[in-house]
Amino acid sequence: MPAPSNRGKAKSKKNKTKNSGASSESRPDDADEVHMVEIDNAEGWGRVVKILCDYFELPDLATRSGLKKVHTNFNMIYARIDNFYEKNLHNDKIRGAIIGIYAKMCVDALLRNKLFDKGIMDKIMPLLNIDETRHFALRALNTITNHGGVKIRVEIAKNGALIAKLLRDLPDDEKVADLSISILAHCVSAAFEGFEQPAHPTDLKDIDLVDIIKTTLETAKRPHSHPRQMLDHTVELLVNNSLHGSSAYKQYTPAIGFLVAGMRSKDWTTRAACLGALLRLYHVEGEEDQRHLDPNRFITSLRRGVPKNINDILMTYGPLRCETYLTLSCTSEFQKAMLECVRSRNLYALGLKQVDLLLKTEFALFDGGMQREDPRTGKLEIVDVGLPFKMWAESLPHCARAIREKKNPKEEVLADILDVKYSIMKQRLPEAVDLAKQCVLRYPDHAYFYYAISLSGDFVQGLGAAKKGMKCKTITPFVKYQMMHRAVTHAGEMGMRLLQETEEVGDKKWEEGIAFLTSAYDDAKTYVGEAPPDNRYMKNVCYWLVLLTILFAENINPDLRELQHTLERLKIADEYSEFIGIPPPKTNFRLAQQAAVKYYASGMRDFSRVFAELDKSRLEGFDEAELKVTPEKVEDDLATWLEGMRLDDGTMEPPLQCGGNFARPKVRFENVTLYRCSWCGNPSVALKKCSGCEKTRYCDSRCQKLHWSEHKKTCKH
Repeated sequence: MPAPSNRGKAKSKKNKTKNSGASSESRPDDADEVHMVEIDNAEGWGRVVKILCDYFELPDLATRSGLKKVHTNFNMIYARIDNFYEKNLHNDKIRGAIIGIYAKMCVDALLRNKLFDKGIMDKIMPLLNIDETRHFALRALNTITNHGGVKIRVEIAKNGALIAKLLRDLPDDEKVADLSISILAHCVSAAFEGFEQPAHPTDLKDIDLVDIIKTTLETAKRPHSHPRQMLDHTVELLVNNSLHGSSAYKQYTPAIGFLVAGMRSKDWTTRAACLGALLRLYHVEGEEDQRHLDPNRFITSLRRGVPKNINDILMTYGPLRCETYLTLSCTSEFQKAMLECVRSRNLYALGLKQVDLLLKTEFALFDGGMQREDPRTGKLEIVDVGLPFKMWAESLPHCARAIREKKNPKEEVLADILDVKYSIMKQRLPEAVDLAKQCVLRYPDHAYFYYAISLSGDFVQGLGAAKKGMKCKTITPFVKYQMMHRAVTHAGEMGMRLLQETEEVGDKKWEEGIAFLTSAYDDAKTYVGEAPPDNRYMKNVCYWLVLLTILFAENINPDLRELQHTLERLKIADEYSEFIGIPPPKTNFRLAQQAAVKYYASGMRDFSRVFAELDKSRLEGFDEAELKVTPEKVEDDLATWLEGMRLDDGTMEPPLQCGGNFARPKVRFENVTLYRCSWCGNPSVALKKCSGCEKTRYCDSRCQKLHWSEHKKTCKH
């Protein structure tokens, strides 16, 4: 950074009347002259700042006690400094050094707010256009940004156009690139933060996010001798603003390509952060996936005839194994069973049939009732046929009671299945989960109860149940694939959350995050390869598999040939959904998957080098010489000048932490599989090691016992 030179020497005016007892507000002429000479001859911003601190008799601003003294005498101190500033507007060296003093005061939240109200921004921004003061002003602005509150960051973000202009006008100035992108990353994120709604919606119109993102990415693509800080903040800027700044990304689509390219980074934290940003990009416009199958509409669609291409695929898979056939046959059998019950009044037989059907397909049982046409209105109405229920769904608890009345111990499980199914059909999921938990204790090898628990909104509980349920002996294909879908969703969501929240790369939370995503990836591949092509969750799992393949695959060609099978499955699933009258909803996962496919080639072309540079710098880390604070660095580096700040006062705020932990090194993860149960594959931080070999890990003693027949061959116990 250019140190302040001796240009623009100030000519101090001498008072004709000397006053040896003058206060610090009115200094004698000879003292002014001495300090002005010192300032003019000083080399380096640190020296100029020190001279002015001595001149104004300021306390040590790097200590709590010093800042308290400034609090006590703020108005007097500010008036003295500001008066000197106004008298020396022609002296860039003095203006810059005073901004440095203000920046150090801004570490204290209350002083920062007072200085902000006094118009500190109006003093800093003009210095960005002066060659001699530009770097120091940017450092001061960066310090204020790091320690500033949301209000100040938002105000700085409103000046983003000026900062972006510096990046364009000075393409070869690496310090401008480092500091400007750091400032933009912190400030723009403050303006666009918020979940359902941005926290500062009225301010967004004053921030040209398209210009900021475009300029930042163009800067990031240029060669840089030490790119790590700049690229870390570039990732932070693009990752943190995709939710409420989504329109800017869609206007400048290379920003989307950047996120997709980031999913191929060697650093897992960056991968997860970029995928999370891609999903948030479509959160607002994404539709809810709550479209349920209407059996009547489904049957009507089938009567029109299955399109030949879909029919050929179903025939190849095996028609008797497809959801289409199973749903048709089971709904037909269910209706026949209800009619037979009307005739025989045999609720026990009806209950046995219901259990048989509901374990085969999701919509085997549906709500309805015996109907007849009202002769007066011509409308169909539900009629009482003498059974203890009118609506078919209400038959389940009565049938469960009838089964229990037979007092056959082997059939108790069937009654419990009906009770759980009834709660699910009535959309009382917490009740269904609680019932299923009790049943698991009685029937640990029956998968249906694990399936019910997997419907829980608790990702950890749902995933654990799904993984254990898939290992049960008593399981049907329908229940297996239902749980596999839940396992993919739960593990994927948990992995994303953990990797984006982890504080340390390489810690248990980080490793668990990778383990969760690995689990989701493995199950997604199995599901897409084995599940019926007309399974109604095929689309959702394909979305996950496309995104996870981009994260995990060792090599992916620009034409995405590695995704060809998955994309073909997805196309079939879409066509089938259209055929049965349920167009695929535009969920944020669907839109994110489409964006990943659309922008993969261009994103890798434009930004693969950027992420390669970032990965390289992280792997190499820092040299000791770079970390050591030398007097030379202190001289011209405001950030280092603030290094010794002791943050032990309640009025002082720690520096802003960059989101996403982007500046952390990459850690190898060959041993991450240790954090998955060796029997059921469930990822968990609470797994228990085998006491014999201390290599395998298990959820509990049951998983350990079930795995023992295999594990005993290699265990040293």
